Amino acid sequence: MSTAPASGFDLSSLIRHDTLTVDILHPVTGQPTGMQVEVASADSPRYREATRAIIEKATASAPRASRRARPETPRDMEADALELLVACTVSWTGVLEGVAQVPLTPDSARRLFTVHPWLRRQVDEAVQDRASFFEERASASSTSLATNSA
Repeated sequence: MSTAPASGFDLSSLIRHDTLTVDILHPVTGQPTGMQVEVASADSPRYREATRAIIEKATASAPRASRRARPETPRDMEADALELLVACTVSWTGVLEGVAQVPLTPDSARRLFTVHPWLRRQVDEAVQDRASFFEERASASSTSLATNSA
């Protein structure tokens, strides 16, 4: 019987978070705006549920005989991507129009992401940046041992 250092990657060394708070930057200066948007990751249950709902909607409109989804137009795909982004927007702070706080609702998120493409881009990039939703777990030892019995 011998023990040798395990080769490979220790999956337990990572902690995945379902959400992340994004500091929104000014589209011209790149400076923080004071707006923050909490988003769900592309690996989160929230994202997967929203994706399933979009697929179900697309397949529900297909003719029953073929049971295949109707071909999506670019307009459909853009609308689906917007709906997915709205579903992944968990909360926000500092979002103002004039002096009034804009409450987060699906309609307000849809409207602001449509009227302000730069805002949509920053939020969408955050959702898709999987690495930002991970952190490394502190470990007591940098090497883990595996025991093999023969």
